[in-house]
Amino acid sequence: MYNFYLSLNLRGIEIHTITGLLFVSGYFMPEDSDPTMMRVFGTIFVLFGFYRLALYRANKKRYRSRNDEN
Repeated sequence: MYNFYLSLNLRGIEIHTITGLLFVSGYFMPEDSDPTMMRVFGTIFVLFGFYRLALYRANKKRYRSRNDEN
């Protein structure tokens, strides 16, 4: 069950980062929107995706070290 949730978390991180990259590149932009604002949102999405990835890696490392001690 842990692997299932792990897979969902990784998919969420990937989707979040890819959506941000689409905003930044201009492929995923509504017609009546400000391009600068969409790039800002895209940058925030990408940074949040990287933040989630860093937290995921740190928690996974902590989880493994805790299991190794037991």
